[in-house]
Amino acid sequence: MKIQDLTITTADGYQLQASEFSPSNSNGIGLVINGATGVVRKYYQAFAEFLSEQGFTVLTYEFRGIGGSTQATEQALAPSMIHWGQHDMDAVLSYFIDRHPELTIKGIGHSIGGQLLGIMPDNNRYDSFLNIASQHIYWKNWPLKDRPLSVLFFFGILPLFYKITGGLPSWVLGAEYLPKHVARDWSRFGRKKAYIADENGQPMREGFSAYKGKMRLYSMADDKRFAPPNCVRELEKLYHNAETDIQTFHPSEYGMKAIDHFGFFKKNMNKKAWFESAEWLLS
Repeated sequence: MKIQDLTITTADGYQLQASEFSPSNSNGIGLVINGATGVVRKYYQAFAEFLSEQGFTVLTYEFRGIGGSTQATEQALAPSMIHWGQHDMDAVLSYFIDRHPELTIKGIGHSIGGQLLGIMPDNNRYDSFLNIASQHIYWKNWPLKDRPLSVLFFFGILPLFYKITGGLPSWVLGAEYLPKHVARDWSRFGRKKAYIADENGQPMREGFSAYKGKMRLYSMADDKRFAPPNCVRELEKLYHNAETDIQTFHPSEYGMKAIDHFGFFKKNMNKKAWFESAEWLLS
C-alpha cells in the first residue's frame, strides 16, 4: 500500500487537502470517504488503510475551512455546509474520477458526509454509497427524552457562538474549529423541518430524489447525541429512489463497550464490522 498526499482545487479556488491510499493489488473499486463535521482526514486513516489492504483505492480529504483546507483565492466562497456539498464533494469526486478512469467509484459518508450527498451535483456518479451514522438532524427526530439536549444545541449553543465569536471553538465538541457559516448551517438545518434548505428556507430535495444507486445506512444503537437510530431512519426516507437498507450496530454484538457516533473508525473497532463493510462495498 502507498499513501500520497494531494491537493484538490475546487472550481471557485479552494485548495482541499487529501490523501490517497493505493493498494498493491487493485480490486477495481475506488472509494471516497466524505467526513463528519469538523473531523480531519487523519481520523479515517486506519479505516482507509484497512480498505486499501482489501484492494480498494481510497481517498480521504478535508472540507474547506477544516484542517489543512484553508488556502483559497479571494473569489472562493466562504466555508459552509452548503458549499461543502455543492462544491467540495463535487470537486473531489470529479478529481478522483479523472485520476482513476479505470475504477468503479463508490462513496462512504460519515454523518454530514452522507447527508450532503443529497445536494451534490450529479450524485449518481457514485455507483453505491455507504452511510455511517448519517442522519436527518431536525430536532424533533430525537427521542423525547433526548430532545432537550438537541434543542439546547441547535437553538442555543450554535447560535450563541456563531453570532458572538464568529464560529464554533474547537473545545466545544473536541473537533476542529467550525467557521461561522458552517455553524450557522448546522443550526438552521437542525431547527427547521425543512432540514437542508437554501438561504430562503426552501428545502433542497432534488438531489436526494435523484440518487438511484444502492445505499446502506449504519445506525449505532448507543449514539444518543448526534445520530440516534430514528434520525438515521428519517434520512433514509429522503433517498426514496435509492435501493436502501439499514443495519443497526449494537456494541455488545461486536464485543464492544461502546461505538457511539465516532467509534466505528477507531483502531479498536471490531474488525468484523470493517470486513462486513468491505464485503458490501465489493458487492
